[in-house]
Amino acid sequence: MNSTAKYITTQIIRISLMVFWLYVAVDKLLDLNAFHSALQRQPLTPFVIDTFYWLLPFIELLIGLLFTGRYKRYAYLLSAFLLLAFSIYIALGLVGFYPKRPCGCASVFSSLSWPWHLAVNLILLSLSILGWYLTGPTSPMHKEEQHDKENARAPLFSLPLLVPLYHFLMVVRKRFPEKFALFPAWPVSL
Repeated sequence: MNSTAKYITTQIIRISLMVFWLYVAVDKLLDLNAFHSALQRQPLTPFVIDTFYWLLPFIELLIGLLFTGRYKRYAYLLSAFLLLAFSIYIALGLVGFYPKRPCGCASVFSSLSWPWHLAVNLILLSLSILGWYLTGPTSPMHKEEQHDKENARAPLFSLPLLVPLYHFLMVVRKRFPEKFALFPAWPVSL
């Protein structure tokens, strides 16, 4: 796999996870009452329900926003941990650990059965782990990213040369205000 394909793969994973987490968070924040009632149907204590009611949408929003900045690696890690926790919770419900099977999610996965819900969570978990791997120091793309960072510093070193050049061009422009047009018979004045 060449570097372009790896770059496109990481961008697709990043954007997919970012859209997923932002959608889930905004969906919960727009209808907090439905989210709270869905939490109350879960086999959780009232303290955990109240904590999740406020904390979970903001963690999901944070993860989605971290994908937009330079902290993508942390976003992948947080995404993987949260999806692992959700997957364990769903798997425990599937094997009958709870006295009664917990209720489904508020809106995103409400139409999915529990096995499909677990499958989707495991796919998203795999994407989070893969994205974390591809953006890390052991990734195949790390050398290219380091090279890009070194090249990004080059304009900073050329800034002292660009300022006098810009000043020179402005002086020349003021001193000689007419430019020559594409057609010599039509001079253009500024």
